[in-house]
Amino acid sequence: MAFFKKILARVGIGNIDIDTQFQTEDFIPGELVEGVVIAKGGKVEQKVDKIYFQIMTEYKKPVETDANRDGRTETRMQKETVVVANMLLGENLVIAPDETIEIPFQFVLPHETPISIGVSPIWVRTCLDIDNAVDPSDRDDIEVRAHPHTAVVFEALEELGFHLHQAENEYYLQRDYHLPFIQKFEFVPYHNGEYRSTVDELELIFYPNEDGVEIILEFDRKTRGFSGFLSDMLDTDESRHRYFFNREELEEGSSSVADQFRGIFDELLE
Repeated sequence: MAFFKKILARVGIGNIDIDTQFQTEDFIPGELVEGVVIAKGGKVEQKVDKIYFQIMTEYKKPVETDANRDGRTETRMQKETVVVANMLLGENLVIAPDETIEIPFQFVLPHETPISIGVSPIWVRTCLDIDNAVDPSDRDDIEVRAHPHTAVVFEALEELGFHLHQAENEYYLQRDYHLPFIQKFEFVPYHNGEYRSTVDELELIFYPNEDGVEIILEFDRKTRGFSGFLSDMLDTDESRHRYFFNREELEEGSSSVADQFRGIFDELLE
């Protein structure tokens, strides 16, 4: 009978069951996440080699289709699942039949974790590695709020008359960066906004950390007349720039950051 139970456990029947419970109410990149993993033993004793968390999300990646009869290929967007970070919780655990154990945890949510804006889900996957058995796992979808440093920039852009139009996780390979995607935010002016007559849209990428926030800003100016048409054709109306707002600048508040953006925009619009 014991041998039969082991066989069932290998295919996931009578295997260990896990449930991850978070004590954290707000998930914010760079801040602490706390909770407990409850593991209940199955029908036989099992050794857990590793228990770990994976921070997961999705992004869009362009994929070329096979050539058609004309020999041309087309590009379509395909969703890809990606592990933002792995975090080891424990190793070499032995769980007896029907035994229930609680494993408390705490970890810092990585700064690279995207914000819950847009259509891409974010979740924590709890994984157990068990030899010769189906590995149990638990998925918990989470809502991730903006890092405080990023939130100040959002507020500053709002004061300047911009509103968030779209946010997406997009394929973007970068040197010295370990993830294959970035979260891009597209802002457009309100109809009565300060830059409604000069700016079509802003695209921003944020890299917040404990020292401040680095921003990559792509600026698309509003064009007029024949010269504007040529600018559109030649893509000379767009420019990409990199800026860094340190902690002290951000702590001065959104109005101060908005003033810095005014200086940036005025220079770009010259």
